[in-house]
Amino acid sequence: MNMYIMILFVSVMLAHPAYGQKLEGYLALAAEQNPGLKSTFFAYQSSLQRIPQVGALPDPQFSLGYFLRPMEQMMGNQVAQISLMQMFPWFGTLDAAKDEASLMAKTKFNAFRDAKSSLFYEVKTTWYALYLIEVEHRIMGENLQIMQTLETLAINRFKSGGTDGSVSSTTGSSMNARTKTPASSGGMGMNTPTQVPKMGQSNSMASTMGGQGNGSLVDVLRIQMLIHELENKQHLLSDTRQTRVAQFNKLLNRPLETEVILSDPLPAVSLPVLLAQIPDSILENNAMLKMLEAEEEAFLAQAKMNRKMGFPMIGFGAQYGILKPRAGNENPMNGRDMWMPMISVSLPIWRNKYRASVKEAELNRAAVTEERRDTQNALMVSYEEALKNFRDAERRGALYEKQTMLAQQALNILTASYGAGGNEFEDVLQMQLKLLDYRLDQMNAVVDQNVSVAMLARLMGR
Repeated sequence: MNMYIMILFVSVMLAHPAYGQKLEGYLALAAEQNPGLKSTFFAYQSSLQRIPQVGALPDPQFSLGYFLRPMEQMMGNQVAQISLMQMFPWFGTLDAAKDEASLMAKTKFNAFRDAKSSLFYEVKTTWYALYLIEVEHRIMGENLQIMQTLETLAINRFKSGGTDGSVSSTTGSSMNARTKTPASSGGMGMNTPTQVPKMGQSNSMASTMGGQGNGSLVDVLRIQMLIHELENKQHLLSDTRQTRVAQFNKLLNRPLETEVILSDPLPAVSLPVLLAQIPDSILENNAMLKMLEAEEEAFLAQAKMNRKMGFPMIGFGAQYGILKPRAGNENPMNGRDMWMPMISVSLPIWRNKYRASVKEAELNRAAVTEERRDTQNALMVSYEEALKNFRDAERRGALYEKQTMLAQQALNILTASYGAGGNEFEDVLQMQLKLLDYRLDQMNAVVDQNVSVAMLARLMGR
């Protein structure tokens, strides 16, 4: 188990220097505790135990025979017989078997590496999704405060008949006009608490306020509808976050409700290596390709071993006979035990099974070769897709950063004009929603850029 922890610790520290310490810590924790990853590592360790098994000689054969009635021999009466035989495969057979087992263990190790890369990618993407939810929730909260300020403006304009420009001073406030009432406006001459107008009051209040009253009342109702939508989205984000936290903790094999710490802000990352080096790095280091290459070599060693299995096996041994002296036997060797060296040779005359085993290994190797080529093509397609997504995220990030700045400037102008008595309320709402979209799109671009880099790292076996 110490070897497992050391392999994972070194791989995390060397392969992921660009990520924040918190994410690196989670990657190390997932590498240490994820059951699926530990399962593949134990499978690799298990495959290592086959090497000494296949490289060992066959067990020697020992036999003991006892005569119930002694057998008369020239040298006396034989009462028992003991024999020992050791068979030896053809030259190079055991070495070929050890090569095959070693290469099969190598495939298990690369399967473990591929599982590790897949796990790290899943941890990173889930972590990024959590970060995006946090940012969306925060931006929604800021936007709610701005909407509540606009609600205050709309209520004050409604009370003033849409002509009082002094209410522009409320633009810097985040007061919730649905629960608190702003200071009374001079045009209304009211110093008692004023409730937000309800739908049933619109006709009487509109007739009192004049022609602008209807428009101002619609402005109040429209912004309240938007506020309710934003609050509902915030609740949905909270529920989604809970699900994502459970998914993230499952990858780390810890209680599903454990809190997840996120870095803030999430920077836009660059490519892990030079662009021209990425395709070669994928072909040289991808764990799945390495696994298939090792499997090809293993079937080649298996064909060599099966071919040698078609040659005879040679055995060497000895037989020991226990004799008792026989009365009346004048032979000087009477009663002396007998030694007999032996040699044995197997006769592999049924050639079809050996030829079929060699052909089977060769066809398996051909199948893996084609699978490796298909995997190479799929990896190159995945590389192109990840690179396209990375470039697109870079462009979107730069675009939405500019659009956010311009939308903020336009919103400031429209809000000031509306507070001064203008009629741009619908433009204010549209611009505020557009600004919200731009901010969310910008963060989506940053997250997509990080996800693309994570995919490229996975393709390169990191």
